[in-house]
Amino acid sequence: MSIKQKIQNLVSPLYNKVWHGPKGRLAAGIRKVCDDMPHKQRLMVVTVLLTAFVLIAFFVFGHACYRMGANHAYQQDSQFIEMLTEHDSSAFIQSKKKAYEEYMESMNIQSDTIAHETAR
Repeated sequence: MSIKQKIQNLVSPLYNKVWHGPKGRLAAGIRKVCDDMPHKQRLMVVTVLLTAFVLIAFFVFGHACYRMGANHAYQQDSQFIEMLTEHDSSAFIQSKKKAYEEYMESMNIQSDTIAHETAR
């Protein structure tokens, strides 16, 4: 006998006891329960289990898509923030200041007036 056959002879009974024995008993038990059910009840059980499986599959797929989208949005936000910090942010600040001054002019309020009033 070769070493491979000796190992197979030692492992095979253990494998059968751990895998095939319980699997066969479980299959026989399920088959007995299904055979004892009326046809319509069996059809209803199969339909309910199939519906539950489909709903769970849709939930898992939707959750995975949501997480991918959230991760993509997070990466875009971090890239935008990185861009602001790496590049000259003074241009960004200047554009915000210009927009604020234009808004104040449109409201007919001078920024000097506000600064003067708040200093009192």
